[in-house]
Amino acid sequence: MAQPAMHAIAQHQQGSPLKLTGKAWLADLIPFLNLGHVEYHPSCRVGAHEVFIFRNSFSAAWQAFAARIPRRHGFSHDCRGILLRPSYRPNLNMAYDHHRQYFLDLVRQAGIDAPQDSPVHLHAEQHEIDAGHDLMRQHGLVPERVLCVAPGAQFGGAKRYPDLGYRAVLKTLGQAGWQPIVLGMREDAGIGDSCLMACTSLAWNACGETSLRQALQLLAGCRLLLCNDSGLMHVAAGLDRPVVAVFGATAPTRTAPSGGNIQLLYTPAPCSPCLQRECNVAGHPCMANVSTEAVIRACCNMLQQA
Repeated sequence: MAQPAMHAIAQHQQGSPLKLTGKAWLADLIPFLNLGHVEYHPSCRVGAHEVFIFRNSFSAAWQAFAARIPRRHGFSHDCRGILLRPSYRPNLNMAYDHHRQYFLDLVRQAGIDAPQDSPVHLHAEQHEIDAGHDLMRQHGLVPERVLCVAPGAQFGGAKRYPDLGYRAVLKTLGQAGWQPIVLGMREDAGIGDSCLMACTSLAWNACGETSLRQALQLLAGCRLLLCNDSGLMHVAAGLDRPVVAVFGATAPTRTAPSGGNIQLLYTPAPCSPCLQRECNVAGHPCMANVSTEAVIRACCNMLQQA
């Protein structure tokens, strides 16, 4: 959700070398970020004269300060204002406002022009799509019939549509000839097996079997992503892939993907959005309110339009 803000910086700094620093997996994401020539670096110690700090943690500001970068743009959370130069007070609140606008607020306060309604716009080169199709074929799948599924949620189980729901949906879609690939971390492999248990079509539980780049290649080459509120949801929407996303513990007003090729399913319970990692209400009502029939109908509608 910080991609529009990063894109505004890249446009503003045209001709200047740009580096993206942070977690190692960012290196796999860079080819899709649509930022022009950007290099990954594992730390802030890159001899830069200016840094934009999107993470709100104290440690992120400390790393930029310790790297002696002269201009350190960031929001003054967690008593870290003394480490920033300049520091800003956010005009939006991540607890209520959309995270995409929150990050755009930072670059606007730094004097960089950014359209008010900047969507996440990613790009996959044809060779990335071809690589995704090759991976599908290696597992006996037909790219034109592949849909991706991301049933996990790194934040916690409260955001997850139940396995039984996914199982019923994938059974019906498999009977219609669609071939699911389940994407996720290694720890999601059991969830993937559970979701595919009733699926009679060709399928691949790819949880833990791909790099992030390979997962993005598969997304770029698939016909649809079915998912919870997750990072892969934003990637697929940014790549203009059809997306069906189930919301419950989180609110679309804060984290909905941008783009016009999206179907969000959100039937909040009285406790929604709770923003909790795990549900403590019997029956997980926010997810139970979204019927498998509604999910199947949304997927079929999106596949017909694709």
